[in-house]
Amino acid sequence: MEIIKGKATWIDITKKSQHDIDWIKQKFKIHPVIVDELKGPSARAHVEHYDSYLYLVYQFPIFEEVKKVSRRSEVDFIITKDTVITVHYEELLPLAEFKKDLGRNAELKDRALSNTLLLAYNLLLALISFEERQLRHMREKIEKIGGQLFKNKEKYVLQEISYLKPDLSEYRIIIRPQEHLLKSLLYTGVDFWGKSARVYLNDLIGDHLRLTDQIEDYREALEDFEDTNNQLISIKTIEVTKTFTILAFLTFPMMLFAALFSMNAKDTPLVNLPYSFWIILGIMAVAMSLMFAYFKKKEWL
Repeated sequence: MEIIKGKATWIDITKKSQHDIDWIKQKFKIHPVIVDELKGPSARAHVEHYDSYLYLVYQFPIFEEVKKVSRRSEVDFIITKDTVITVHYEELLPLAEFKKDLGRNAELKDRALSNTLLLAYNLLLALISFEERQLRHMREKIEKIGGQLFKNKEKYVLQEISYLKPDLSEYRIIIRPQEHLLKSLLYTGVDFWGKSARVYLNDLIGDHLRLTDQIEDYREALEDFEDTNNQLISIKTIEVTKTFTILAFLTFPMMLFAALFSMNAKDTPLVNLPYSFWIILGIMAVAMSLMFAYFKKKEWL
């Protein structure tokens, strides 16, 4: 448990113990239902307004380098008139960075800790900014994929798309409920803090909408690149199939011609002539050359 004090107090609890939960329950008179939710990750993001406090479950994506996919993480907020409690189940980079910013910037600390509205706003803003930074690896990969199109790297592009699509889908699944959550926070927050909260909470909704717009842009770009790559693969497949078909068509008559002259039969023409092998081979070469020239003229090759 870490406590940062100003006019408002921020209590940050990581990997909470039963002692921490009992302390919160007794000091802030938390409802037993909320106490149970604090014991583990919640099934969904939501916000509740109780008599003297707000309870907010905020879920956001974190990119896993090893698995190459985004996973769900969570921060639970208990917000009273003078205290903001954050409970999370792992060390979270955005909250750690925000603590460092408060320590380095006295003006930010005074402003953010002036009341619980601004403290909650700045904490949520830090989480949303972190989510936007998490999109950086997607943007870089999508730009790299776009740069590899038309460079005969269809297999590489297909592999990169296959890794990126699940990550993109997981990210969208995690952040989409945030819009309803932040809108609910707007309605409940105005009741809890007053009309002055509207401008801050609307700003959070705007930041989230910017985030969803980016993810939709990335999704559409990735789909366009995938379609283009699939078309390039199809063109190459068609070309290879056509080449082998023409080769088979060119060689089959000549194989039949050679098989006829290899038959042990009387009166086979040319067989008993001097240089018969080279004569037959020359006839086959000329025939194939004529067929090849005909295919080129027809633009089949």
